[in-house]
Amino acid sequence: MSEQGSARFKAYSGRLSRALEDHSREAFPPDAQKTLRRFSMREAAEFIRVNQNTFRHYITTMADRIPVGELDKSNRRYFSASEFHEIQRILFEEGKIRPEQYPRRRPGEKCQVVTCFNLKGGVSKTSTATHLAEVLALRGYRVLAIDLDAQSSMTNMFGITPELAPDMPSAYDVIRYTDPLPCREAIRKTYFPNIDLLPGSMDVIEFEYETALSFRTPDSSKPFHGRLADALEQVQQDYDVVIFDTPPQMSFAVIAALFASTGVLIPLNASMLDAMSLASFLGLASELMGVVEQHAPDHSFDFIKFLITRYEATDQPQVQMAGFLRTVLGTAVMSTEFVKSTAIGDAANTKQPVFEIEPRDVNKKTYDRVIEAIGRIADELESEFMKSWGRN
Repeated sequence: MSEQGSARFKAYSGRLSRALEDHSREAFPPDAQKTLRRFSMREAAEFIRVNQNTFRHYITTMADRIPVGELDKSNRRYFSASEFHEIQRILFEEGKIRPEQYPRRRPGEKCQVVTCFNLKGGVSKTSTATHLAEVLALRGYRVLAIDLDAQSSMTNMFGITPELAPDMPSAYDVIRYTDPLPCREAIRKTYFPNIDLLPGSMDVIEFEYETALSFRTPDSSKPFHGRLADALEQVQQDYDVVIFDTPPQMSFAVIAALFASTGVLIPLNASMLDAMSLASFLGLASELMGVVEQHAPDHSFDFIKFLITRYEATDQPQVQMAGFLRTVLGTAVMSTEFVKSTAIGDAANTKQPVFEIEPRDVNKKTYDRVIEAIGRIADELESEFMKSWGRN
């Protein structure tokens, strides 16, 4: 007699979970801590937007009051992210970095909250959200990364395995209907300077059930679409940018993220199937948000941007499709594509985004191409921030 489906699913789940836990413990022991590599003088200067020769001059003439990094065996100078952020702060305070170039919001400038989402899987949502969080943090922004995906891929990318820490507070705990946890108590510091994390977990699925039940038994608790915004209100003063990573579905949690957001970033592949899926998903999003907007008529986005991902300039059908999307959607499509690369593809397997890779360990041309693309995408996103803040 064959087993019922539930028993077989349970058996497969157990076997796979145990194997993954064993692998995770072997590759990333529970007591191990991820660390961030040091950066060359050229990289440090680029992140804080100072000419490399000028940066070298500051290191020589201001050595008594700024970090000077460390010299390696080849007499090359390297800096930790915390060190060049401290240099950035001192240069700003001494008037050597103009106020409009300093990546911290000023009083009266709202926190930039960006939801990265698409109903279709395989479009590099998590890679996009994680790499943008890291490059913005390296440039000096204070970033809060929020993982709303039950798969918790972003959480894993930052070296935290929810399965190995079942009692760890997660994003669900700050939006649940019964005794929600203060947001600050669920946020975790990461090994990456300037990035804090509100972890994901499988528990976020419970929010969907709780919200559905709330429609049948309305009470005085906050409506579902405002629960994330309320949670963020408690901590927004600590951050310049918040980035949501979301699941490939139009869930109540995703809608709540959208209503907490000032901007939306939609990654998509340059293919006809993805374009067709995008059209359907945007129509669904419009209908669902239209219903909720009846209760929140003042909500609006500062920007909605489409990012072409997994792009290969040598793939002619992709090139043609990218042109089609830009013709139809205009400047809403970002001018830079997130290129397809083994370095990006390997990031999920190694839990090591490209900024954490030692450049000497990969092909230089490949590495430079990926870093340039991520930097230019961040430039476009920053441009939207500056418009919102009223800066040039």
